[in-house]
Amino acid sequence: MLTGNIVFLLLGAGLACGLVAIGVALGYLRGKQLGTQVGIEIDRHAVLQMLQELGSWTTEYSGNVSEYQTRLNELSEQAKKTVPVTGKVDPNVVGLLGDIMQSNSQLQKRLEAAEKQLEKQTRQIESYLSEARTDGLTKLSNRRAFDTKMDELFNAYRKGGKSFVLAIIDIDHFKKINDTHGHPGGDEVLRQVAAVLRESLENSYMIARYGGEEFAVLMAGPLRLAADRVDATRRRLATETIKSGSKAIALTISVGLSEPKDEVIPAVMIRRADEALYAAKNIGRNRVYYHDGRQAILVGAPEVVNTRKDPG
Repeated sequence: MLTGNIVFLLLGAGLACGLVAIGVALGYLRGKQLGTQVGIEIDRHAVLQMLQELGSWTTEYSGNVSEYQTRLNELSEQAKKTVPVTGKVDPNVVGLLGDIMQSNSQLQKRLEAAEKQLEKQTRQIESYLSEARTDGLTKLSNRRAFDTKMDELFNAYRKGGKSFVLAIIDIDHFKKINDTHGHPGGDEVLRQVAAVLRESLENSYMIARYGGEEFAVLMAGPLRLAADRVDATRRRLATETIKSGSKAIALTISVGLSEPKDEVIPAVMIRRADEALYAAKNIGRNRVYYHDGRQAILVGAPEVVNTRKDPG
């Protein structure tokens, strides 16, 4: 009975070591995978150092457990033969029990230290990944995070999942804002537009800074309903002023929307949203157009326009 309990204890300790090692390895590999997806070079040296330390601890004590278990099995077989005859426990078993208890105490301390170190390093990795997926100025998701989410939603749609809508939003005459109010004024415009988008288009799948003065929103459909929501945001921004120090900056946005059709790559859907955006720019800005797969249509009117690219 005593031997069985000890074996059970050793198996439990071995399992704990294994779980710690596997958990650390999987956590690191997942962090590395995500880091690669978003194109970040996180502090892998620190992570690898931690893994080496944890690996040495778990290897050391897992090795001890394995060794003790083997010896214990051998002594158990010996005890089955000698105890019934002599009525005494083999001194080797007593010595092994002392070794096991001492090793178990050391193992517990090491595992507790490893757990604390793992929690600390996990928080650091999460922080690195969060920063890698976030635009530093607006605190929205960045282009890399957007590309990942776009692929995720598009692939799910291709497999029979729900449709979704892409909106590309461009701040009108942003260069003029920068020239008039300086880059600090331009930065404040970007921050406050981001805040309005976050508030007005909450529950979207993702709101990202697409690049420069452009934003991208991935949201639920249907397309026309999504266009109406974005148009309400456009009207809000057109009636508000952005504060930059003592200056008030007026601005408008132009927006193009699309949804997936029969294409096999998301680039086609993105191109349609771009065409709708160019339509809004070409017709005079401060407008929202959605592309229904055939043509760009102005929200609130049955107007169809040329989708020639406008550089402004």
